[in-house]
Amino acid sequence: MQKRVICIVMLVTIFSIFFSYGLTTGAAQLGNENPVNLGPQVFKQSTMAAKAGMDKDGNAYLYVVLHGNPSGLAILDLNTKKVVDVHKLSNSTSAWALDVDQSGILWVAGTNSGNLYSYNPTKHLLKDHGHILSDTTDTSIQDIIVDENYVYGVTAYGANVFKYNRITNKREFFLPTLKGKQYAKSIAVDNQNNRLYVGVGSKAELLRWDLRNNTKSSVPNKPLNDETYIEKMKLIDARYLVMKLYPSKKAIVYDMLNNKFGEPFNSASRGFSEKNKQTNEFYYSYLGQIYAYNCETGKIRHTKVPLIEKTEALSLDIIQLKKNRSTNLLTGLIDNEGHYFIFNPKTNKIKIHKMSVPPLPVDLHLLFESPDKRYIYVNGYMSGGLTRYDPIKNKGIQLNGISQLESAVFLNGKLYLGAYPGAKLLELNDSKSKWNRQTPKRLVKFGELGQERIPALVSHENYLFGGTYPQYSNKGGLLFKYDVKAKKYKTYKNYIENQSIITLHPYESYIYGGSSIHANYKKAKDGAKFFRFQPNDPTQKEYIKLPVKASLVMSLITGPDNNIWGAADGTIFSYNPENEEFKTVKIFDAISGRYGNVYLLVGKDGFIYGTIEQHLFKMDPTTMEYRFLADNVVKEIVQDADGHIYFGNKEKLYKYLVE
Repeated sequence: MQKRVICIVMLVTIFSIFFSYGLTTGAAQLGNENPVNLGPQVFKQSTMAAKAGMDKDGNAYLYVVLHGNPSGLAILDLNTKKVVDVHKLSNSTSAWALDVDQSGILWVAGTNSGNLYSYNPTKHLLKDHGHILSDTTDTSIQDIIVDENYVYGVTAYGANVFKYNRITNKREFFLPTLKGKQYAKSIAVDNQNNRLYVGVGSKAELLRWDLRNNTKSSVPNKPLNDETYIEKMKLIDARYLVMKLYPSKKAIVYDMLNNKFGEPFNSASRGFSEKNKQTNEFYYSYLGQIYAYNCETGKIRHTKVPLIEKTEALSLDIIQLKKNRSTNLLTGLIDNEGHYFIFNPKTNKIKIHKMSVPPLPVDLHLLFESPDKRYIYVNGYMSGGLTRYDPIKNKGIQLNGISQLESAVFLNGKLYLGAYPGAKLLELNDSKSKWNRQTPKRLVKFGELGQERIPALVSHENYLFGGTYPQYSNKGGLLFKYDVKAKKYKTYKNYIENQSIITLHPYESYIYGGSSIHANYKKAKDGAKFFRFQPNDPTQKEYIKLPVKASLVMSLITGPDNNIWGAADGTIFSYNPENEEFKTVKIFDAISGRYGNVYLLVGKDGFIYGTIEQHLFKMDPTTMEYRFLADNVVKEIVQDADGHIYFGNKEKLYKYLVE
């Protein structure tokens, strides 16, 4: 759906609705100095996920997760259509996994720390059950299912399953699914046979887990082989397991009793409803319309009832309203802007409403500066938004209608952006007077070629060169060359065999690049590559042998000594193209991430400033001696016209004064 462009000037009062967020708590420490805390810079009214349920008194609620730091939980009374409460989900920046138990209590699992929460709608009480993934390396709970005594959940990036005892408030087990998998994405519980069904990836597999003897077996099915993972599952009548496949926008029903799969069918919603006992159907959406699947006959009914154009249902649940408790209704969230629907299957009529939710500050993602360093640009994580911050006026103006970004470059007075998801190349006019009134123009969507991100984007003359991270292909990322005048482009597929391109840098008559061994949730056997090519013929690339083996070659820049600087995992290097000699210094033995975790720039004072594993450092380019300025607080860094350094710490922007 075309996003709306909204002007948001950064004022503290913007998020004073329902509850407030502090601007000055948790300031980062830089050695013996305190950086200047400039506060949150990107705010979003973003509804991420939802689940509807009935409390024990028969009241119907839609529980909606709001993206922010921390995330929020909005409680919408479906009878009055009013938000009656908003709670902070402390220690979480997002949450996708929700379930309502038989007593009407909502359970929510968060990401970043793996906290588990419950909300009692009768008592209006939110309880934080703590860090369920403690003592593990996993950070994200992907899905949960709740029964009378336990909460079962699946995690990333270790593809594990946990069991949480609701009575003792303790985690009883945390166990792996299948070796080599990164995601355990969805889960269902067969209490009659004491089994779990887990959707793992990539590639997608359905895992049957017998809890009586702890045996696991894969349920073979050919349609799953071409999928990345099983996104959602719903168990119907303790017999039919309905699975949403990703990325194909297909679904399939598995008859557990007869050990038989049905034929795949089109489905694009985030999961399915439970069965409507009055019609013997469950519901889903495809191409923005609601469909009904008859559990007895297996026939699909196209209701022809539309949602909002270019949207799909983000949740689907059966509820009853007070004005007619005898009729089952379908409700769910539609988009990230707070729209939800109430559909009557008997009359085949739908009503669409919009809830009012407060804007929340979100974690910062991509940072970059204007060519003259007059402005600092700050992008929001996941829900997007792009703020142009003026260091002189200490004021930011936010452009909405723009998603999470992975890269940016200015050329001929325009701003070009690599947007996620779908590896979209966008164009904006860098207008100083009408910044917040623009609509980004989409030039290309490389997602149609199996790509998901554009980590590398640079300009050379009237061309853009970009490198991608693939997520849905069987090969490596592509290199593209885009002619900004002719509006035409060429692609060079699988440019580095089974690897992603994560950094590009023009230098004299060449463009230099670095790769990541990560692509399509897999790792290439060979190490990451340092390479170069001439802009007029990218097919003739040359590999430059690194003095160290690495999984990531990152953040190529021209240093103050006119050498090429970059990072190979935890090692910073300087490369002289004339004599082909390297100088290196190892800062860390190993490094995390798939797209890059090092950012370098040349300070106005002549030093190299950089971040590595969220540590800010300052390096002498002659001796390569360095010292840390900050620990565990920084991500990307940029520089203003006066040479001061800016970095993000969660949702806040900080300024480090350089003398």
